[in-house]
Amino acid sequence: MNHRLPRRFFLFTAALALLGAPLFTAPCPAHAQQPATATPAAPAPTTAVKPAGPERPVLSLSGAAIRPMPLAIARPLHADLPKARAAAEAIDAALQQDLGVSGLFELLDRRSFLADPKEGMLLSTIKFARWLDVGAESLIKVRVLGSDPVSAEFRLFNVVLGKEELLKRYTARAEDARSLAHRFADDLVTFYTREPGAFRTKLAFVRKVKGTKQVFVGDWDGHNARQLTHKSMNLLPSWLSNGREIAFTGYQSGTPSLYRMRVDGTGQQLVFRRHSTLVTGACFSPDGKKVAFSMSQEDGNSHLWIADASGENARQLTSGFGINSSPSFSPDGKQIAYVSNRSGNPQIYVIATEGGEPRRLTFQGNYNQTPEWSPRGDLIVFTARDERAAFDIFTVEPASGKITRLTQDTGNNEEPSWSPNGRLIAFTSTRTGKSQLYVMSADGSAQRQVTHGKEPVYTPSWGPFWVEAEK
Repeated sequence: MNHRLPRRFFLFTAALALLGAPLFTAPCPAHAQQPATATPAAPAPTTAVKPAGPERPVLSLSGAAIRPMPLAIARPLHADLPKARAAAEAIDAALQQDLGVSGLFELLDRRSFLADPKEGMLLSTIKFARWLDVGAESLIKVRVLGSDPVSAEFRLFNVVLGKEELLKRYTARAEDARSLAHRFADDLVTFYTREPGAFRTKLAFVRKVKGTKQVFVGDWDGHNARQLTHKSMNLLPSWLSNGREIAFTGYQSGTPSLYRMRVDGTGQQLVFRRHSTLVTGACFSPDGKKVAFSMSQEDGNSHLWIADASGENARQLTSGFGINSSPSFSPDGKQIAYVSNRSGNPQIYVIATEGGEPRRLTFQGNYNQTPEWSPRGDLIVFTARDERAAFDIFTVEPASGKITRLTQDTGNNEEPSWSPNGRLIAFTSTRTGKSQLYVMSADGSAQRQVTHGKEPVYTPSWGPFWVEAEK
């Protein structure tokens, strides 16, 4: 029995009664306010270099699709010591993964490199002609200077101009060596786009543990995951905008209720519970003052409600016939995207936070679910069942209703969640067997598997920018 997303839509009430499970629900994005340095713009699959004065290029991520920037990442230099070698390998793997999935760069195959592997880090030691010969436009050099703690130096070179453009040095504990790569990847994204990177943010998700489902929080790529919940069954994690708390649906009382907990696993609080009804799918507003959720009714319908973040002053948003669930706030907090079968089968709708008549957004497909509003406001990502009865991921433009398909012919792909800069999407896929976490660029390119455990993983929820900064 599937406690995650029962797919027999019209058996909703019976399924909940028998299984205690929510229907077509999804975790809600944090949608925290972006730092002042972020300038929202529509994401595009590829990049072009535009001049930004004589010293610094800017990668343009809008307009017609053109190729990503060809980037060479040299093998890291390090002392011939086991700990230094291990740190260098961890940093190298994380850096290639971060930049490979970013959609900004074309990572060149190291087997084609012509430069001496022992070539130095300084400008005067680099044979730029050899890097040009393999098609590189930019070059990254890394050197591990210490092993415990780990100190690493990162340098970015413009191969075409033969100049150094960025120098960064970071230090971390040996067990956190990967975090140094995430820091540089974020700095590199900011250097080229003037926008914050998302590689130091966190991801919440659900994993099976001894036959039940529990909430975990880890790095964006699934590494360093920690189990937060342990009792009963816990589902559908979502972030509060402060980046230090997780909301989730828990069964501790025997029926689904909304809880919140700090990301260190302490301070669990009950947010909302009605003993005679089922409450699921918490989504907190961008300013953290409101929470939207779905609550079943005695007449067999299920409606959206909105309340203060404490759970007080709850009021009903939707009415009439139908199952309404999986709310997701727009970045400005004025609208909520959700799923409803009021038209006969699950479709994506939008309703004003203050209430009113909902607007149907999707008309294609007969089973659309798990919507999540991009932090940029320009797209809503969702899951839909296609003509082959497979589930795939799509985006829809709230203004025009234009739909774009992101996954196809790779098992079931579901439960998408945006990175806080709107450039990446985490999702689950069964393409290799059991459900695992994947990440792709906003246009569906650069799809990468990021978890490989024996137990299935469900419902990723991407945290806000400042999770790492305020630890």
